[in-house]
Amino acid sequence: MKLLEYNARFGDPEAMNILPLLKTDFLDICIAIIEGTLDLLNIEFERKATVCKYVVPKAYGLPADSPDARSTSSRIEIGNVGTARLYYSSVDQKADGLYMTSSRAIGVVGVADLLEEAEAIAEKGIAAITGPVDHRPDIGTWPLLEKRIKHVKDIKSKIDWEERP
Repeated sequence: MKLLEYNARFGDPEAMNILPLLKTDFLDICIAIIEGTLDLLNIEFERKATVCKYVVPKAYGLPADSPDARSTSSRIEIGNVGTARLYYSSVDQKADGLYMTSSRAIGVVGVADLLEEAEAIAEKGIAAITGPVDHRPDIGTWPLLEKRIKHVKDIKSKIDWEERP
């Protein structure tokens, strides 16, 4: 067996969903990892829902030769995002404003007691970002979650658990 790649980084967007809920001091966690005492640390999280949605350029995901593909370096404006948390990714700050580059530009996270509330906070944040942007409005909604749960159950039902090594 050969190791081809080793990644030790936060998942994206997973970290943006979980870190806002962390009640334990992150530095204490890092020190415990270094000292090998993580098992002694009581790590606590808030019991809340989070939803992370990405703002992307309108042309994101289109083939380069597509007639609808155009430059993804586009200026955007950010208004009042309410209580949404923004995580800047593929953006450039220039003298005349903020520009998206070629990928997921801004992670927008809503945190609330209920999934529906967190999703609404994320959507409000996205609505405040103007320019040639796009996003997936279905992320964090019950219909999509139910679809994904059904998909996993379908996959699990096809596995012969007795025959697994």
